[in-house]
Amino acid sequence: MSTVRTFYRSFSGGVVTPEFWAQIGDAKFQTGLAQCRNFIVLPHGPAVNRPGFRFVRQAKLGAAGAPVRLIPFQFSDEQTLVLEFGAGYIRFHTLGATVEETPGTPYEITTPYAEADLFDLHYTQSADVMTLVHPARPPMELRRRGPALWELVAIDFSPGLPAPAGGGATAHQAEGPNNLRTYTYRVTAKSAEGDESVGSATVSVTNNLLQSGAYNTITWASVPRATRYAVYCQDNGLFGYVGETDGLSFTDDNITPDLARTPPLVDVPFAPGGAIQAVPVTAGGGSYGVQMDGGGISAVTVVAAGQGYRAPVLTVSDPTGTGATFRVNLSSVKRIFGGLGAVANGGRAIASVDVLTPGSNYSNPTFILTDTNGSGASLRPTVTPRVPRMPRLSLSDATGTGAVLQPVVSDGKITEVLVMQGGQGYTAPVVTIADHAGGAGATLGAPVVAAGGDYPGAVGYYEQRRVFAGTTNKPQNVWMTRTATESTFTYSIPYRSDDRLAFKAASNKVSTIRHVVPLTTLVLLTSSAEMRVASTDGVGITASTLDVKVQSYVGAGNAQPVVVNNTILYAAARGGHLREMAYNGDAGGYVTGDLSLRAPHLFDAYDIRDMAYTKAPWPVLWAVSTSGRLLGLTYVPEQAITAWHEHDTPDGEFLSACAVAEGGEDVLYAAVRRTVGGQPRTYIERMASRRFTDPADAVFVDSSLTYRGAPATTITGLGHLEGCTVSILADGAEHPQKVVTGGAVVLDQPAAVVTVGLPVQADLQTLPMVFEVAGYGQGRVKNVNKVWLRVYRSSGVMAGPRFDKLVPYKQRSNEPLGTAPAPVSDEIEISLPPDWQTAGQVCVRQASPLPLTVVALSVEASVGG
Repeated sequence: MSTVRTFYRSFSGGVVTPEFWAQIGDAKFQTGLAQCRNFIVLPHGPAVNRPGFRFVRQAKLGAAGAPVRLIPFQFSDEQTLVLEFGAGYIRFHTLGATVEETPGTPYEITTPYAEADLFDLHYTQSADVMTLVHPARPPMELRRRGPALWELVAIDFSPGLPAPAGGGATAHQAEGPNNLRTYTYRVTAKSAEGDESVGSATVSVTNNLLQSGAYNTITWASVPRATRYAVYCQDNGLFGYVGETDGLSFTDDNITPDLARTPPLVDVPFAPGGAIQAVPVTAGGGSYGVQMDGGGISAVTVVAAGQGYRAPVLTVSDPTGTGATFRVNLSSVKRIFGGLGAVANGGRAIASVDVLTPGSNYSNPTFILTDTNGSGASLRPTVTPRVPRMPRLSLSDATGTGAVLQPVVSDGKITEVLVMQGGQGYTAPVVTIADHAGGAGATLGAPVVAAGGDYPGAVGYYEQRRVFAGTTNKPQNVWMTRTATESTFTYSIPYRSDDRLAFKAASNKVSTIRHVVPLTTLVLLTSSAEMRVASTDGVGITASTLDVKVQSYVGAGNAQPVVVNNTILYAAARGGHLREMAYNGDAGGYVTGDLSLRAPHLFDAYDIRDMAYTKAPWPVLWAVSTSGRLLGLTYVPEQAITAWHEHDTPDGEFLSACAVAEGGEDVLYAAVRRTVGGQPRTYIERMASRRFTDPADAVFVDSSLTYRGAPATTITGLGHLEGCTVSILADGAEHPQKVVTGGAVVLDQPAAVVTVGLPVQADLQTLPMVFEVAGYGQGRVKNVNKVWLRVYRSSGVMAGPRFDKLVPYKQRSNEPLGTAPAPVSDEIEISLPPDWQTAGQVCVRQASPLPLTVVALSVEASVGG
């Protein structure tokens, strides 16, 4: 028999699976642990028992144990909230308290989300607006207007400004031969923020702008919020930019259209529920479109003024047109050298003609000017083009709104109905032909209505665009808004660099895009692959520079990923493991790795339901497992530190978690389902801080509350723990456990600062002993005689060869009776009872509501044979 000593320099390897216990050649073996339960491994090596959770409030539906989802809302480091999403509602918590509408009444808003939707919600935030997406619900914006003033609204993807209406065009023709042609215009409205509407309805006029003095005047009605208006003229099938103004009219005197700038077109990427998808044509009929629209006389040009007119009457002759009326204006009498000029027969010349009513259907009008005295006048009409009148459809439904339908006529038959906008909410729509336009015999079938909406399941921001991806019917598609806009999906022909983007991120099999993560490039996490979206020129993503490349074929789960520095941490699609994804210059792209490789026993057969990340005081990734445990990963990638630790809570399971900045730290909030009095309860709880100077302020119990005031023996307000056995810290000293009765506990001694909560047991166990003898000690039994623990500000330490053979450290020295023993920051020695075993492991436990920090550990062991 011999005696050996071993030294554990650090615990930065975290807990490792029993399958790893013999891997002595791995560097992590020297720093790993067999158990790390309710201990947190710090980046620099020590292990500390985790602080407890303070009770915030029972969830709205928590009396039945209903699940909730916690989502962080962080406007700045000083303005943060935790959003409690439950079935049909949101509540708000901050600084360990609930935002209330009136004292005792939590403020809340209603939502369309059912219980089954909660963990399929994905989100992103910009300032005071959070975007929420779900593949079965319309994309929503949660907007904060004030501390207790929030609204949840469906996103309006229409352009920010409506198109100008009430437009018209007037030709001002030159004298002489005209060789007229038709000029067609559209007008858009522009805001000070850079939004531009789609083009207005077209207005047309005939003129010859090549002639000197000829011009067209385009007019329109004002648009709210518009500061300027852009005018586009048609040329070779496209509408090109001819100018803009801040007024309500524009003059085109033969400006060459710039076809590189065209009015925006709108794309509506997401089909809402109850949208009309198609209208079948069961019979086309005949003679549709034989009736004509247009043919109104819009202007009259005085080609020759004539003379001698006194009371002229202007009429028009045309076999097809009707309804035009005019007013003839005579010239004034000229003065010559102070006297009157000569006037033939006392009459005058024709100065101008006003069109009082334009009439319609004129094709070849001839003017007749009646006046017995006048002669010599010549007038020419300007006629708007005559176009076939299209049939007009009527749509009726008691529930639906927003659909726009347009019939297509070919050879006098209705051949198709175009769904320009599908609308939403339709249940039993009926489409009829309201205006047959001269036709007859066409019939339409029942419209095809979408049963459910086709909505995105992923959202994010990248390069000043809001990005949506992964609908049910288009799982691989990505839509990016117009640059510097939130909801505008407009584009132009030809394409402009700031237009909306819409593309398909294809891989070797159909993969639903689950997450959109912005880094230096845009990363798409799909159900079976990881992709990056970048620009070929390194400047900005446009349709001409778009570059999509698959980086790996692993796949991501549904839990919202977390970005740590420039590394993405995400749940794997299969196997339940946590993975990291970071850019690698040598590989020329992103590389993924399994962070659960040495601790698969924490993940196998489970999935990660939710994740949160705290930067300070310690960089820890928190993962809520479907096992009900909270898994912690101390993660410092630049130092290659990855240490797992697992956490449970008495009579409870973790449902969700999120982290927000509060008071200089990142604070973890958790939704916990507990069994209280034999019934399930869902509570919102907040992890306490480990930064305290007075031992009385320590919190190492769960679902806890703290009393501060005059020394008291009865502590009330504990109804949420009715019937539970609780641990008590009274003025910094451990008090005997009590059972909560009538919402209260009675102390043996009065105390001024009392923390009451569910007891948390924190366990630490070393790996099997390895030392420098043949076979590294394998096959030899060991007995740990003594253990030396380097501790810091610790109390209530117990150690032993097994958890059922623990020896407490005798801590009290010269403290006065009735006071708590002072925390120890020193090396302490504990002699252990004999226990011969092959592993030679050491167990450390903290079962008291007191702090424990284990900096290092060394053992003296006897080795047999």
